[in-house]
Order: sequence, then C-alpha cells, then structure tokens
Amino acid sequence: MPTADQRAGRRRTPATDEDDWLRPEAGPASDHPLLLTADIELLDSVLAATAAAGAEPTVSDSTAAIRSLWSAAPMVVIGADRARGVAELLLPHRTEVYVVGPESRLAEMSAWSAPLGAAVIGMPDGAGTLTAAVSDVIGRGSGTGRLVTLVGGSGGIGTSSLAAALAVGAASLGLPAMLVDLDVLGGGIDLLVGAEGVAGWRWPRLGAAQGHLGDLTGHLPRLGGLDILSTARGEGPDTLSPEAVRAVLSSATRSHRVVVVDLPRSPAPAVVEALRRSTATLLVVSADVRGIAAGRVTAASLRDLTTVLALIVRRPRGGAIDAEVVAESVGVPLAGAVGTDATLRHGSERGDPPGRLPRSPLGRLSSRLLDRLLDEGGSL
Repeated sequence: MPTADQRAGRRRTPATDEDDWLRPEAGPASDHPLLLTADIELLDSVLAATAAAGAEPTVSDSTAAIRSLWSAAPMVVIGADRARGVAELLLPHRTEVYVVGPESRLAEMSAWSAPLGAAVIGMPDGAGTLTAAVSDVIGRGSGTGRLVTLVGGSGGIGTSSLAAALAVGAASLGLPAMLVDLDVLGGGIDLLVGAEGVAGWRWPRLGAAQGHLGDLTGHLPRLGGLDILSTARGEGPDTLSPEAVRAVLSSATRSHRVVVVDLPRSPAPAVVEALRRSTATLLVVSADVRGIAAGRVTAASLRDLTTVLALIVRRPRGGAIDAEVVAESVGVPLAGAVGTDATLRHGSERGDPPGRLPRSPLGRLSSRLLDRLLDEGGSL
C-alpha cells in the first residue's frame, strides 16, 4: 500500500535560463494545495475532489512537515486524523484552511475549526464543496486573462509607473486591460494615470466583495480604454481583505485579457492572494548596492508565493551596476531594464499616464514585456 508521501505531486524545476524568465520558479505553484493526512481512504476521496478541480496537491502524512509549507501553500487541507497535531503547533493565522474527514467525525472536526481558523467538510458527501473551494483558490474558474503583479524592492524607484505603463500598453493594443491598485497607503494610482477626476468605483465600494463578482467593466473609472481600480484617499479601510481581492481578480481575469496589479511591499494577506493568482510577478530593483540588498530580501519573501518571479532593473541617473550583475546578485531571472524616463515629468504635467508614448523608455520596456507575456500559451 503506497504511503501518502509516495502519492505527493511532482514539483516544478527552477528557471535558470535568463532568456526564459517566464518559466515557473521553484517552489509551490498556485495550483498545488497542501494535503495532510495518513488516512488512505480519506486521501483517495480528497485526491478525487482536487482532481475534479484540475489540481494536484502536495501530500504529506507528517504533521511536522506542515510548518515549512503552512504560509506558502495556496490552500491547506487537514485530515481529521491530523487536526489535533496541527493545532498544537500554534501556527500563525491564515486563510483557506479546511479540516476534512468522515461524516461520523463532524463533531470532533468542528472542535478544531476555531483553533485552526478552518472550515469543516464531511467526506465523501462534501466532495463537491471541496472541489468548488479548490477551484476558487487556484483560480481555475477565474478566466484566461494574464495577471501580472509588480513589487518594488525599495520605494521610489518607479514600480507604480511601470505597472501603469504595462496596463496602458496593453490597452493601446486594443486588449481589454485593467490596472488594479492594492497599495492602500499609496495615495491612489488614479492620480498617476490622470484619472482622479473620472467617475467610477474605487476600492471602498468593493472592499466587502466576496464570492462571484460580475463584470466590472462600466463600473470602474476608464481612461484610454483602460479600466482602473484605485484605492481612495482618506476613504475606506486601512487594509484590503483577501476575500475581496480574490473576488475582484477572479472577475477581472474573466473579463480582461491583461490585469496589472501594483502591490505594496508588505506581505499582507491580500497581497499574498494576488501573488498566488499571478501569471508572473515582476520585482523592480534599483541598480545600486542598497537596491540589490533590498531586492535580495524582497525576492526571498516572494519566491514561495508566486509561480513566476522575474527582475526589472531600474538604472538610476549617473551610472549604475550592470543589469545582468544585479540579476545574478539578487538571484532572479532578468526580464528587462530601464533607465531614467524624462517623459514621466513632462507627461505628468499634461496629465498623460506613464508609457503613453511608445518610444519612451517605459513604453519600449512595456512593449517587450507584453510581447513575452502575451506570446506565452499563444491565446492572447
């Protein structure tokens, strides 16, 4: 009889070819839930439910093994036979935790619901519920749109400008595109693209969203064919919930071919939700010693949270370290580099968004990135 560990799914191998930065990084991908049980009958039921959602979980029968995987997995499914052991580990709170087991043990499983912050599903009758939960978490039902997240290794290096330029570039190609702002303390990305006076929903209107959302097109501010979901200045909560982010991004990737998300550097649950759903995460790093140091720390925090991690090197004015050296030092595949863009200052004075001029440094970089992102898989 095979053990649970022998049934574990195969892992992806790390990307090493600099020209192939869109290949998955090592570590958990967004469609690998973590399953912990030594009950073979329960294991078979859960594997059937996850297979119906198109997911292959990472399986273990060791309670101790869960500690290193707890935060990185997009979803954790704990068998009733391992619930007590996991609760005794006193792991930090996270979302998407489920305790599963036979209907005869529902009362016992419910006792572990609060300590683990978990939903309880009786098997095999609850197999459909588990399949739906897995489908939602891994984004199988969220559509075919490309979801690109951007994170700055440090502040003030133009990460939001690059995010805006990517989204503007996609819209200029005639593709349905959305720019999403998740930095609630950033002042609102609508200011950056000149849409602060355009009517439409901001995050305060969607902060309580959960479950299935319809098409947001027509409800959001729209400028030059680009839909924009911005945080609001002085309104709404200080944090966004992962449930709201999940609902919004699932809707966005159903209705838009390109969704660009500007992230803060803090690994809040809502940020983790976006990272796990992303097609690719672009880490922007300044080409100087301090930027490299900050980039290495940020990269280490991102690797287990996103399928693809690639580097954008921002060359400061007055000389910089070579981009390939920066990539090697940070340990992330190089996707592109860009220098100072003088069009940003003049464009902001006219109310033009970053990347609007295709021959500008940001415009050219965005075009190259979009070519690579849209070619992958062939359908976009």
